[in-house]
Amino acid sequence: MPAQRLPWRIVLPFAGLVLAGSLALLVWMVVMVGREDRARFESLARTNAGFMGEAGFPPTERMARQLGEVLDMAVAFRRQGKLIPESLPGVPVGELQSFPADGFCHAVAAWEVVGVGLPSGGDLLLIRPLRPVWRGVSQPLTFAVLGAFWLLALGVGWLVSQGLVLPLRNLASRLPEIEKPGELVLPEAERNDEIGDVARAFVRTRDALHEERAKREQAEKLAVLGRMTAALAHEIQNPVSAIKMHAELAALDGNAPIAEVIASEAARIEGLVNQWMFLSRPEPPALQMVDLKPLLEAVVVTHGPQMRHAGVQVQLEVPGGIQIMADRRRLVQVFSNLLINATQAMPLGGLTLVTAIQEQGMVKISFADEGKGFSPEALARFAEFFYSEREGGMGIGLTVANEIVKAHGGTLSVVNLARGAVVTVELSPAPSVSASPLPQSLH
Repeated sequence: MPAQRLPWRIVLPFAGLVLAGSLALLVWMVVMVGREDRARFESLARTNAGFMGEAGFPPTERMARQLGEVLDMAVAFRRQGKLIPESLPGVPVGELQSFPADGFCHAVAAWEVVGVGLPSGGDLLLIRPLRPVWRGVSQPLTFAVLGAFWLLALGVGWLVSQGLVLPLRNLASRLPEIEKPGELVLPEAERNDEIGDVARAFVRTRDALHEERAKREQAEKLAVLGRMTAALAHEIQNPVSAIKMHAELAALDGNAPIAEVIASEAARIEGLVNQWMFLSRPEPPALQMVDLKPLLEAVVVTHGPQMRHAGVQVQLEVPGGIQIMADRRRLVQVFSNLLINATQAMPLGGLTLVTAIQEQGMVKISFADEGKGFSPEALARFAEFFYSEREGGMGIGLTVANEIVKAHGGTLSVVNLARGAVVTVELSPAPSVSASPLPQSLH
């Protein structure tokens, strides 16, 4: 694993910290073991001095030799400035003659000496070689303390690995999923620390990326749509106008039923052309006072032949006197789209109920059908361009209606009923018209 990877960036400083801690602990243990060893040496001298006083042993050379054999160290007595015995192998006798009998351990050349006063007079001197510093390292207590410290360090390292390295490694492994569709679940996003912040930022970035990609794809589709519309609309409008004129002439010649069908189908083609033109060149609504009931009645009459052919009946429950400020031509387009969608939702026929009420300063117009209703995905994506679950559907009818309603400052909502679905348009009698009535991608 390269040294610049995160585990090494954590392991190396942590190992250095453990090493420094081990050395510090070792030094401390050496000091403590040496201090304890000297304390035992001092206590040994006091104990033996007291024992000699209680037993009444004289401070003689023989007693010094015997006591030294028992204690496994050199022993000497000092009386009236004279040392007993007068010489010891390797020990600087001259320094011992003036050595303080204060009961504390002192270093004399390569020796450690403790002097303690005797109850019968004189001093007892215990002498041993100076203990090396490293002697404390080999003590069992030192190994026990160091072992406990290393176990603690391993435990802390494991906790750091579980709490920091593994979550970050998991986040890094999930980075390639940023382009995959669908929901992304990161357990790290539930954490209330910096790793949780990173995980949540990752999820937000991924969502924003997918949203931006969807907008870009939609903009590309609309750009193609605009070029197609501009070319087709001009070519279609002239034949449609000619068909409508000849339908009127046919009606004058007594062919009213046929003329009605021709005029209805021509109006349907004209409506489609208007929708495509709306997508390619959206304009702010030209507001005027519109009487709602006559407008809806005219839309029903226009699409009457198509609905009768599909076996669909329309029931209008719209009171008179409801007026709104709106673009009449655009509202006709909205209501036509909703009426056509309701008709297409009932291939075996049925009833479309159109109602309108005015309450709390808003006008609500509802189109309820008796079809199968919308699927859960269609309910979520009903306003999305080019999305349609109907075979042969272009996926622009509800989208155009929604954009027109939004341009009027209103809302369009879709819900399922126990039987069928209902699409509701909410408009204000005095709407607040946005400066840009449609998304910029439509312009």
